[in-house]
Amino acid sequence: MIKGKWGKTMRKKIGMFLSTVLLVTAVLTGCGSSGGTEEKEKNNEPDTDTNTEEQAEANPEDIVIWAFTEPHAEYFRWVTEEYKKEHQDVSFTIEVMDINALSDRLAVINASGGEGAPDLVDQEQGYFSRFMSEEQMCYYPLDEFIEKDKVTEKMVKNRLDLYAYDGHYYGLEHALCPVTMAYRADLFEEYNIKVPTTWEEYKAAAEEFAKHDIYISATKDMSLGGEMDEIALMLRGAGLDYVDKNGELDITEEFKNIVMDYVNMQQKGMMYAWETQEEVWPVVAEDKVATYFAADWAAGWLRDNVPEQSGKWQMAALPKLTESAAPVSVRGGTGLCMTKYTGKDKEQLWDFMKFAQLDKDNCVKKYEMIALYPPVYEAMPECNSPVAYYNDQNLGELYESLADEIPIQYQADWRNTFMETFNSNAYDLVEGNISMDEMGDILTEAVEEYNQTK
Repeated sequence: MIKGKWGKTMRKKIGMFLSTVLLVTAVLTGCGSSGGTEEKEKNNEPDTDTNTEEQAEANPEDIVIWAFTEPHAEYFRWVTEEYKKEHQDVSFTIEVMDINALSDRLAVINASGGEGAPDLVDQEQGYFSRFMSEEQMCYYPLDEFIEKDKVTEKMVKNRLDLYAYDGHYYGLEHALCPVTMAYRADLFEEYNIKVPTTWEEYKAAAEEFAKHDIYISATKDMSLGGEMDEIALMLRGAGLDYVDKNGELDITEEFKNIVMDYVNMQQKGMMYAWETQEEVWPVVAEDKVATYFAADWAAGWLRDNVPEQSGKWQMAALPKLTESAAPVSVRGGTGLCMTKYTGKDKEQLWDFMKFAQLDKDNCVKKYEMIALYPPVYEAMPECNSPVAYYNDQNLGELYESLADEIPIQYQADWRNTFMETFNSNAYDLVEGNISMDEMGDILTEAVEEYNQTK
């Protein structure tokens, strides 16, 4: 019998209410949005305070860069040294801090009129929405520079649009962040199951694999408020994300249906439902998981955690949620932004931003260093090579072929409120205490209340 959420121990069921209480407590104590979750999980690193040693070394002439994660800081350390080879009069200080600390400090700086502001910020996309208001916007609009250097022709526009607000651009994205589907080619072949290209085929494959005690995927337990990120990325590929192009809430019937698809597949044991990620890899190692949705930066997780399955996994486009959906989605991202409080020469700052984010050779180096596939067209072919773990499949070629189909990821400052509300009501949804229509009403009310009080 398949071990899933409903086959786990009674201890888990007894602890469910306590887990829900702890989750709500985390929300109320400002644990942060889900926007940075994938970056923290990706790097398996704890939250860190400001790097005070580097901060102490700063001098007033330095260009100060704030980075929210160590791998990005590692790239900035390298690229600033490269930049200084041609600009010997320029110096840099790079400070690393947790994304919550970074966002909180920016908020304080806004309130104090800009004192202590950095010059450039490595802005995680999920937290950009915190600054999407006239009062909170602390970044300088880059429209003049972007138009002058024809950036929209050099970079995938939908990734640039991630840092758009009120008709202006505020950041240059690091990565393409395409989401595709890894799948166990050997299992699909052994059980004569078609590799799914549509959501209906995916659900049908789940039913077939269940007959052989194999999960279609391993996903976070819905009753603990999990998997909204994955649900949103599927909807995003279909242009059905709950944030529409105007930044308004849009809970469609398709949204409700796919949420319940996840609930039902977990209830029926077709998806392995985990509480912590540590539970996932032993199950994958037992040849019990058939597919895995992964952004480019997470493609290496399988290699790192189940190296013995090298050659068994392949990567394919996503199963399309609707006939008109894109065969790819997007998850995550980080943009380099210029603060409006900087006292440095903005032309100089922009010159460095271009060097770090748009230069072909530097984009390739970044991919080699921290596995961020570039959103810059010129650099893509240089990042395409066979990947041994995926049976020498050229993942870069797949990503490049899907680049112009990468969907828009619309931003909204109420996303965190939406996620917190969903998570705190997910247990009741799974247990049948509320319907999906009632969940939709609860979410709508929470967003409306947020918009009325901001």
